[in-house]
Amino acid sequence: MNTTWDLLDTPSKRSVVVALDHGINMGAVEQFEDPKSTLESVLAGRPDGVLVGPHFAEHYGDILARSKTDVLLTADFVSPSSQPGEDIGTWVQQRAFSTDHLCEIDPVGVKSVLAFGRQNRRAFERNVEYITDLAEELRGTDIPHIVETVMWGNEIPSRFETDPQYVANAARIGWELGADILKVPYTGDVESFKPIVDTAPVPLMILGGPSSGSVRALLGDVSDAMDAGARGLIVGRSIWQTEDPAAVVSALREIVHEEATVDAVWRA
Repeated sequence: MNTTWDLLDTPSKRSVVVALDHGINMGAVEQFEDPKSTLESVLAGRPDGVLVGPHFAEHYGDILARSKTDVLLTADFVSPSSQPGEDIGTWVQQRAFSTDHLCEIDPVGVKSVLAFGRQNRRAFERNVEYITDLAEELRGTDIPHIVETVMWGNEIPSRFETDPQYVANAARIGWELGADILKVPYTGDVESFKPIVDTAPVPLMILGGPSSGSVRALLGDVSDAMDAGARGLIVGRSIWQTEDPAAVVSALREIVHEEATVDAVWRA
């Protein structure tokens, strides 16, 4: 198995990735109404990579090529509602893009979501089917399959989304189904997160979730996750919904790659 993915081939063996795939699922999210402007504001901080949809990567290919930032692609459609931009009713999840299309863009990773806790058993079965199909189709391509394991279904109360036991169980299922890299919630402290990192045979990167509005809190969580052995982060709204996305990306780079402290990189 490849253990030297291009995504993590940095001097620190970690990576700072900004997720910009929200438009696929949520539409014109606040501060993402102008995708070109949001992309440029993020790239100004020089992230190691950005996670986008394949059509986004093609429309803004010139900007991405000039930045020399690695491109990761999302493979699926995961919407909290069948109504655009709304969070009501039954949420929808579907594989959205073919593996051939994704591979044509030559990404450093392909991400899909494995969502636990849904009431519709058949929908969960379809989710597992396309996760395992995608894992098989990416074998031998040198493109890692990044599986985002989350507890978004109504059968799991929201307070358990970062519960260490739930996160550990979901991560275990994720790599057993073929994940080369896991994107998981941070459990909130080094003591509970480190065993999850240590027992996984694949690298773990942390996700962000909805913006808390506190850059310092984000930086603190990332610093702690790196201490626990995480290999980086894939975070979106908590970066580009801030007043200065470039400054946040720059601070994250110093923490992740230089092991700088939060106080050293963020004064506010």
